[in-house]
Amino acid sequence: MTDPVHPLFRSERRFAWVLQVVIVAVMVGLLIADLTGDDEPVGGPETASSVAPATSAPDVTAPSTAGSSESASTPSTAPTTAGGPSRTFTLVATGDIISHGAVAERAATSARQNGDDGWNFTPLFARIRPIIAGADLALCHLESPLSMDDDDLSFRGTFRVPSSLADAIAEAGYDGCSLASNHALDSGPSSVTATLHHMRRVGLATAGMAETSETAGPAWFTPGGIRLAHLSVTDLINGRDLPVDPPWMVPHLDVDRVIAEAAMARSEGAKFVVVSVHWGEEYRSDPTDRQQAAAERLLDSPEVDLVLGHHAHVVQPVIRSDGDAVVYGLGNFLTNQPGDEANPCGSCPPETQDGLIAWFQVTETHHGAQITDAGYVPTWVDRTATHEIVPIGIDDPDLVDPGVLVQSATRTATRVEPVLRRLTFTAG
Repeated sequence: MTDPVHPLFRSERRFAWVLQVVIVAVMVGLLIADLTGDDEPVGGPETASSVAPATSAPDVTAPSTAGSSESASTPSTAPTTAGGPSRTFTLVATGDIISHGAVAERAATSARQNGDDGWNFTPLFARIRPIIAGADLALCHLESPLSMDDDDLSFRGTFRVPSSLADAIAEAGYDGCSLASNHALDSGPSSVTATLHHMRRVGLATAGMAETSETAGPAWFTPGGIRLAHLSVTDLINGRDLPVDPPWMVPHLDVDRVIAEAAMARSEGAKFVVVSVHWGEEYRSDPTDRQQAAAERLLDSPEVDLVLGHHAHVVQPVIRSDGDAVVYGLGNFLTNQPGDEANPCGSCPPETQDGLIAWFQVTETHHGAQITDAGYVPTWVDRTATHEIVPIGIDDPDLVDPGVLVQSATRTATRVEPVLRRLTFTAG
């Protein structure tokens, strides 16, 4: 039987079939090359947009006092997960916030200048706000409990400080705060009730205080899509024995219990666990034996990733190991130390005016979420007139002696470098 199709049409059909085969082969080859090619390097130190608001668009670089030229805006190779690029986030943490009387007086002056009554602490945080608000997660340590109605204030010995301090902390860009400290029960359970009330009012998450056993436990965050638990404990309490009764009201430092709670947080989905610890000896730059013993156990535990220390009122060293870190002491962030004529503190050294903003990049790796980069910004409280927190080298006041700021930054550098590298802002 003859083929009814004209030979010319058969040739065209054959040519079309060959062309289709070639096209399919090319597409399959491209697909295979895409699947087997190297992933684009991701992660690395954060760019400016993750450390400061996009409106200011600074780049973050990190030359250390030792002369390092490494830049925090320079990409570096970071691990990737089986599903693609790994998730990452930035975290900043700061030291003790205490509204001594002189701090509250400055806040009252700020309020009067705006024609308002009460206390306006917001200007005191203005210079550091771009750094705090620019991080994916920002954690403070509030050591002075808040007053419920601002009619029973106390600034010496025991603390009940103006509730508007919570508003300023929130406006500075913080997401949450640790609350467990030696002053946490200065007014008994009412300190807990008042402080938690105002922190909730302004939308700040808290750890280290609880009104009921059901509400005790970590604060939860999800920066960069990574579930994080924040615990807060204290190794000291004024006028009371530890553990307090009931123990969940202000948790204490029991390393076994802390590790167990961190493990519980892991079972509830935490990929990264931060523990804030109020510990150590006031005005001592070197960690005590007790601090070191507790830090070693926490650092060795697979359940805890980052320990943030407070209470010493001076900057203490930092250690890093296998993607984890311990900051023994973040120093003072906002206080009136080392004191003045009206509120002397003879035992307070000049270092009590120093602090730092600790900065960490956390990245998902094949071994879990780990610290992949770490830096800091030295801070100093301008007690001469404004009580502003000064990020040294980034937004220095015109009327402050530059030599004083250099001395403060040098003191801090000797404690935390080279484990942390100093971060600076550059335009761009």
